[in-house]
Amino acid sequence: MEIKNLEAFLLLARSLNFTKSAEQMFLSQSAFSRQIIRLEEEIGCQLFRRTKRSVELTNYGKRFLEHAEIIVSEYNKSLINLKDSLNKNEHLRLGLLNDLIDETFPKIINHFVSAYPEVDVIYSDNSMSSLINNLLRDEIDCAYTLSHDAKNVPGISSFTVWSKPVYIAMSCNHPLAGKSTLKIKDLAGTPFVIPTPDTYNLGVLHMTYLCKNAGFEPNVAAMVSNINSLLMLVSSNVGVAFTARTAQNNSPQGIKFIPIETDEYTPLETDITVLWKSTNSNSTIRKFLDSAELFAIKPDSTN
Repeated sequence: MEIKNLEAFLLLARSLNFTKSAEQMFLSQSAFSRQIIRLEEEIGCQLFRRTKRSVELTNYGKRFLEHAEIIVSEYNKSLINLKDSLNKNEHLRLGLLNDLIDETFPKIINHFVSAYPEVDVIYSDNSMSSLINNLLRDEIDCAYTLSHDAKNVPGISSFTVWSKPVYIAMSCNHPLAGKSTLKIKDLAGTPFVIPTPDTYNLGVLHMTYLCKNAGFEPNVAAMVSNINSLLMLVSSNVGVAFTARTAQNNSPQGIKFIPIETDEYTPLETDITVLWKSTNSNSTIRKFLDSAELFAIKPDSTN
């Protein structure tokens, strides 16, 4: 089955006019008609009902139309993808955690695109669980994200860009806002605003564990899917939230970020990491890691 015969069929199915369809393919009407006849002979049924005054699709033609559109569309897509793969530079499909605010990433990406101008970077953002799934399905090459428990996912490799302690974000009108530091037990009975847990996010579970160790169950006042909503509710004094200090860069007015005392419990920390599938052989991943390593913050530089 020749693709040009399918294209002729689609043109005629849309216009129902032999003359116009032949002109669009730069063919004589007789040559165009032969293409339609050859297609009908190959399929073994009549696709068009022709009279001196009109052309219309037969029932077989109507049923074949949907399949022909898919075949031609996929054929054209494959040609475009093939040409792109032959002509384009190296590429890095970089996934970002949505709502992530980080001052280090611009330094990394600016160095990367300057050092490796031959690499085309394709950006996308997604939730934590989606980023992990995209990595495992080879839909992205690496992800720049909060680590949560991603280091424990089989088949995923990671590089830590920085690790910093988590703070308590609260409204400046909160009764505890005057403190310079807080212990976990100080938050007993205080409403919390928490992010919606997803498949690869143990941050919420870690928070719950710390609260239980301090002798209380966290009182969840709201559960949200993004950092902007979380900070807005904190600013409105709906509740307090565990959050990275970097969230202050994009927070509304009226929020105070207070460090957690760590003398009694293992501190809750936030890791920014680069993740990639261990078996991904794309050489640009190593190049991106080279840039990330230049700006990685050592563990003792947590302020």
